[in-house]
Amino acid sequence: MRDALERADQINLLVSRRIAFAGVLAILTIAFVVILDILTRLVPFVGAFHGLNEYVEMVLSVAIAATFPAAIAMRAHLRINILSGIGEQTKAWLNVLGSAMLFWMFVLLAWRIGDAAGVVQVSQRATAIHEIPHYPFFWAISGLLVICSVSQLIVFIVDAVRADRDYDTPRSSGEAEGHGPHASGDAGVQVDVAQPLSYKTPLALILAVVVSLAIALSFESLVGVLAGPAKAAPTIMALIMIVVKLGFLFIFIPVAAVSAMLAIAGSALIIGIPQSLTVFGTEGTDFLTNPDVSVLPLFLIMGILASAAGIADDVYRLAQALFGHLKGGLALATIGGCAGFGAVTGSSIATVATIGKVSLPQMQQRGYSTKFSTGSIAAGGTLGALVPPSGALVVYAFLTEQSLGQLFMAAMIPAFIAVTFYMITIGIYVRLTPASVPSQESFSGREAIAAIKRSVAVFSLFGLVMGGIFFGWFTVAEAASVGAVFAFCIALYRGKLKGDAFWRVMGEAASLTAMIYALIMGGLGLAFFFRITGLPEFLANVVGGMDIAPLWVIAALMVVYIFLGAVMESFAIMIITVPIVSGLILDLNYDLIWWGIIMLVVLEIGMISPPIGMNVFVLQSLVGKDVPLTTIYKGVLPFLTADIVKLTLLILFPSLVLLLPSIMF
Repeated sequence: MRDALERADQINLLVSRRIAFAGVLAILTIAFVVILDILTRLVPFVGAFHGLNEYVEMVLSVAIAATFPAAIAMRAHLRINILSGIGEQTKAWLNVLGSAMLFWMFVLLAWRIGDAAGVVQVSQRATAIHEIPHYPFFWAISGLLVICSVSQLIVFIVDAVRADRDYDTPRSSGEAEGHGPHASGDAGVQVDVAQPLSYKTPLALILAVVVSLAIALSFESLVGVLAGPAKAAPTIMALIMIVVKLGFLFIFIPVAAVSAMLAIAGSALIIGIPQSLTVFGTEGTDFLTNPDVSVLPLFLIMGILASAAGIADDVYRLAQALFGHLKGGLALATIGGCAGFGAVTGSSIATVATIGKVSLPQMQQRGYSTKFSTGSIAAGGTLGALVPPSGALVVYAFLTEQSLGQLFMAAMIPAFIAVTFYMITIGIYVRLTPASVPSQESFSGREAIAAIKRSVAVFSLFGLVMGGIFFGWFTVAEAASVGAVFAFCIALYRGKLKGDAFWRVMGEAASLTAMIYALIMGGLGLAFFFRITGLPEFLANVVGGMDIAPLWVIAALMVVYIFLGAVMESFAIMIITVPIVSGLILDLNYDLIWWGIIMLVVLEIGMISPPIGMNVFVLQSLVGKDVPLTTIYKGVLPFLTADIVKLTLLILFPSLVLLLPSIMF
């Protein structure tokens, strides 16, 4: 039985990847079409294609939905994994519970979007200019979500079988410590198919069916019982939901599934079951077809292609050419490399992982202390999300309806300050502890010229995207298309997309896109629930009733966000908190553009803060368990001091954030 299920899992992965590859290729094709449209504006008597955005929106929504099955088969769902003290088998069964919740999330989403497709077909809704009917695209999205449901059902069964094993028996020679079949996100793990199943797997499957039927049959009556108290005290219900959500997150349940299921349940208590399900489907459909967030998959693809093209090595070598002759030059180069790589990826975790692989071996080889080298890499990784274009800012712009272009520009000066302060910190550190670094190193002029030439692609990519936005050459969506195509051309020219490499890059782009979209779609439902409970207004009134200065409120929020940033990823935190906190920020008369940058800065501080700090854990996976976490935490402490000074400046002088948005085209 194990053998048959493992084959089914591999077939599931193979089929879903083929669908996802088609989706990613469609997204890239759309980017090429958008660039062609930009170029036609320059041709006299031709001009742009009128109404092209209508085709882009419809096709892109289906292409994005096509990436979902691959993310499911690859187990690419964001989880908050802080339960290091529990047994591996317990964690494996919690993973099974998460798979079951994801299955129902996709079933409900497919059902409600299919229902919306039927309504759109009857009403004959179409686009304004070319009158393109919406219903074929809605039906296509619903059909892809049905495939997702089937794929997730297979994953659930396979996860249950993989959890049903003796974790005390010796692992096979091909199974490394900490990467057994229970590990989420690893679709290619090998299980000892000869090991017989115990009673646990059939019991788990029967229990899943029984519990699902029980919930489905009793949900209406349960809602009827709880609706009265919920409507009488909606803010209390919202606070209870926050506690329940955190509880689920801490037991390894995927963030997207928790958000979606709690959103449906909570909204049903306030507005009723049919309306709650309708809102869930509508929010998901509107998000998939929203042109304002079409930049997100394009920027994600740009970053993945840029990484595949070897840009991380380019920016690190350039930074090494500029700073390598100084004492602590490799640490300075690491900060510069993180800033440069962050400019094309927009991810803190991706930056610390990628630059860490490049810089850490060189720093260790040249005699840098472990504490200093790991601290500089972990801190430099926080620049990944701050240097625009940033995926986190795309999500924030959507949640708050703020200008994405202005947010990108607002991040420029804070990012420059962050880089400067980190480099100053390194300069002070190496003078106070000279034994932590070797003597000054030389870097030949020939190597410097080669590094500069190699980095022309990076500067061109960043300058074209951000310069185009700042000077108004094209919109943010068009800039994302330009960036994706340019990164694709760089990778293609350098021969980085040959053979299996092309499919690997496409698979990574598909899984990352799907993971973030599923996360946001689940969070949107929860955001709607918080709105109808009046929680944002309640918090604003509570704070307004206190006789404290707004600055102290901001300081309190800083503490909360640093803690959250230490245990969660920035996308998850934004989706959970922004719908609640944004109303409070407006009530305090602060600018939401300013707050978006401040919040992102604080979240990135949390990424390197004890007791968890996700960047620290990512870095430890690179250096190995021989380097204790306390060593890395000691290494980041000087950079945390620089971060606090930077944050204080940005809070006391908002013009540092708002200057560029006020003068952009």
